[in-house]
Amino acid sequence: VSGDVGAWFKDPKGRLNVILCDGMGSGPAAREDSDCALRLLEKFLKAGLEAEEALKTVGEALALRGEDRGGFTTVDLLQVDLYSGRTAVYKLGAAPTYLRRGGQVERLEGSALPAGLSFGTACAPDVFSLTLDAGDCVAVVSDGVATGKDAGWLRQLLSEFDGLSPQELAG
Repeated sequence: VSGDVGAWFKDPKGRLNVILCDGMGSGPAAREDSDCALRLLEKFLKAGLEAEEALKTVGEALALRGEDRGGFTTVDLLQVDLYSGRTAVYKLGAAPTYLRRGGQVERLEGSALPAGLSFGTACAPDVFSLTLDAGDCVAVVSDGVATGKDAGWLRQLLSEFDGLSPQELAG
């Protein structure tokens, strides 16, 4: 059983939200933790909470839940304003995200703790603000896709990606 879960949805403000959560450990318990984080975050965002507040609340909720069993999860949230291209990548302990712009691939790597490990200001996510243009590509990946700093193969795939089939790129 994989601990990775993901979802995407458009919100009333015209933003595309892409969420990837990875429960720490393995098996059903990891899946339960990541699924809980995903469901909470999705509900908070759909209810109108801003991303940083929603992520802090999810982190605190998982920390309270984890007092009994110790579960926590990484969280990636990509928000893209579909009208302006303004984009933010929010990370709580998650694997690097890759941005391809003009053939160059940039690695966005945070230092925040996973959701469920802390309270208060320590629950704050890393935030990367940028503007996407036509032809840009963002790859949100879970750990294990690229180990350590060795992501040369992923950088090459992204730099050569023609943008026609994200499913093919994911495969």
